[in-house]
Amino acid sequence: MTGQIDEPDDAGLSEDEWRRLARFDDASMQLTERENRLVAEALAPVISRVAEAMSIMTDFPAPAWVAVQDVIQRLAEYSTFITETVSQNFQSNLRDVFEALGNFAKRNFPENWGGVYAPSFKGLGSILIDEGIPLMWVPGPKVVESLLTAESASARRRIIGSRWKRIVSDCEAVLHGIDHPKLLGDRDFALGCVNALRDGHVNPAQALSANLLDTILLHLNDDIRKSVRSNHFKQSGVKFDLDEHEFRTALTFAPVWCAHVKFKADKKDTIPRVFARHASVHAVSRKQYSRINAVIGLMVVTSVLKFFDTQMSR
Repeated sequence: MTGQIDEPDDAGLSEDEWRRLARFDDASMQLTERENRLVAEALAPVISRVAEAMSIMTDFPAPAWVAVQDVIQRLAEYSTFITETVSQNFQSNLRDVFEALGNFAKRNFPENWGGVYAPSFKGLGSILIDEGIPLMWVPGPKVVESLLTAESASARRRIIGSRWKRIVSDCEAVLHGIDHPKLLGDRDFALGCVNALRDGHVNPAQALSANLLDTILLHLNDDIRKSVRSNHFKQSGVKFDLDEHEFRTALTFAPVWCAHVKFKADKKDTIPRVFARHASVHAVSRKQYSRINAVIGLMVVTSVLKFFDTQMSR
């Protein structure tokens, strides 16, 4: 006996084994048959997870999706490959694949989605378009995950209502990171919304965010601004088209479109329950004004400001 205890064949990889496998720079290292199988099994959910995450964007026309599909295919090929043969160099190949995937994620996925896990992203479009809840730049990962996994729109509103202090802090942190000279005045007014909410001035906070949104959208050209402000879904049945925009743009402006639901106070239109710019301005009421809507208004303003901060030339 050598004193070494053999791992059961069906046991997972130990911490020491994972550390050894993580040495991508050691091209001479060979894997045992057991390690090949377990690494392949570990890769399988990764491939599935990446593919599912990408499925929410399959209709987006950006050329980057072609590259992502290639990465997924390469991952699948490596997973199959290492179950069939021992490769001395597969570590560096896998490193290249994951680096490519990581670089893509950094360029396209929201920074506030880091570490977020959701069983499905199928409801993402409805959260953005129908409920008007921003998920780009804010809120933080824990709240994003809770919103994505919530069972209903009312459950998501309850999450915003119960975690409003955390969300307001998330918005404040993003706003303090905005430094484009042309946005500093708007940023300071947005921080005014933060302070108003914290001081318990919910109604002024919502009124300010609704009007500030109008000002911020002036940074868009006329055609785009008109499109994100033209929400005539009740009359036409036509919703904001995610396919017409790049991923980050879509995530940023879909809630803006929702916030511009057509509303005519003089026509006795039903006051919307979701945060709505027109109802906030023209139909001050308990149905429209609430802490939840005030927080969503701040989220919308913060998300749009951060978008412009990353896109405007300096």
